[in-house]
Amino acid sequence: MASLAISLIFFPEFWADLGTMLSLNWIFGQHHAAPWGVLALCLIWLWLKRKKIDLNAKFKNKNSGLNFAFYTLNFTLGLGLVTGAVLMSPSQDFLVFQVLLASLGVFVIFFGKTAKIPALLLGIYGLPISFPLLIERFAQLPYSMIAIKPLVWILTSLGYPLQNQGQMIYFTSASGEPISVVIIAACMGPATMGVFLAIFALMMLDIPLPPKKAVWLFLFGVAGTWFQSLARLIFLLLVGYYRGEAAMWMDHSWITYVLFPLWYLLFAYIYFRQAGGKLKLEKAKVKVEARDNRGVESNFDLG
Repeated sequence: MASLAISLIFFPEFWADLGTMLSLNWIFGQHHAAPWGVLALCLIWLWLKRKKIDLNAKFKNKNSGLNFAFYTLNFTLGLGLVTGAVLMSPSQDFLVFQVLLASLGVFVIFFGKTAKIPALLLGIYGLPISFPLLIERFAQLPYSMIAIKPLVWILTSLGYPLQNQGQMIYFTSASGEPISVVIIAACMGPATMGVFLAIFALMMLDIPLPPKKAVWLFLFGVAGTWFQSLARLIFLLLVGYYRGEAAMWMDHSWITYVLFPLWYLLFAYIYFRQAGGKLKLEKAKVKVEARDNRGVESNFDLG
């Protein structure tokens, strides 16, 4: 209730714009699918782990006692999070994050250390939002140029008449139509890279790997996500060459939603193969917990 009250008082625009932000045009037409998708995964994970979090909360409450300094620290930290959320620069892109940050502050005030998991999930949700902004602000040109050089080299090596000048690529299509495009950092998928970072973090939170395996898989995933974005650009330029500029821009609106899920399915398969022992252990734990729960229920009925 406190979180709802804070959102109504300090973020009325969130409720006013919620319908727009949940519309298909906003999510897919304006490329906001990444943060919504990651948020959905975080909420699903939180729901699946809710019993463990609740038990953890009860355990903390029973053993912490009324320590004034401890609760003062929780209150100060929680109030700081709420204040930070309220003072953030107003932007429709950050509204959901601001509301969740304020809600986390309220959670910290009432539940203290139990807020660790919600805090981690909020950080994971923030990755597809913050990573593209960091690239845009600090590495706009380098991030695009590391794609342009191999892109032009691959297509010219295959015989396609591409030329480039800086970030500009221009060519004549098979039908004689002159086409020019500017490859900016956003074209190389910093949003999809942010999604990869978020889902990888969520997978590590759920089924952690040994450090050495985790590092190599992470590097492999980063490289694979980058090559997936490069393959997307190659595909779009080939569409432009064979079918014209209009078709290229039409395919630009949907190709990411096909290539990235296919790539991540492959990555997830490799990840779970590497985590085979952990998965078996988790399944065994689930079976034991289910058996114990059935035993408790039976004893209760007999009593």
